[in-house]
Amino acid sequence: MRFTANYSNKVDSKGRVSVPARYRALLEKSEFHGIVVYESFKLPCLEASSREYMDELSQRLTEDFGAFADEKEALAATILGAAFDLPFDGGGRILLPQSLMQFAGITEMAVFVGVGEKILIWEPAQWEAYRTEQRAKAREAAMRLGALRMRAASPAGEGG
Repeated sequence: MRFTANYSNKVDSKGRVSVPARYRALLEKSEFHGIVVYESFKLPCLEASSREYMDELSQRLTEDFGAFADEKEALAATILGAAFDLPFDGGGRILLPQSLMQFAGITEMAVFVGVGEKILIWEPAQWEAYRTEQRAKAREAAMRLGALRMRAASPAGEGG
């Protein structure tokens, strides 16, 4: 599954929010009719994915670190231990637990951002700040890439 684009959806007073139809269509292939949501350990937002992605992540943690490695335990406790299986209701909504909403600062609106195999769920103002920061970093990286390509393309001894 590859999630792309971003969508803003209203969160009701009970914490229900509609998962974008495009994402739900991708998740229909999943054995679980819903989405797994957990606190990001890197960003001030939530992360979400299919149950299959979470199963693969669990397996990779054990394979890459070993069953009893401290790194494996830290990542498993942080991600898997805090993950919620949130089923879709008849309208394609999920009920976000209060603890997740508080962690991400989500109140009235949520922005769903597809980043490949995962979905990030942001409070709108935090998303805009993060997006602006990432665009600046992307511009810098693209400029460095261009400079590297130009150097690699020029014949030896030319241009310094």
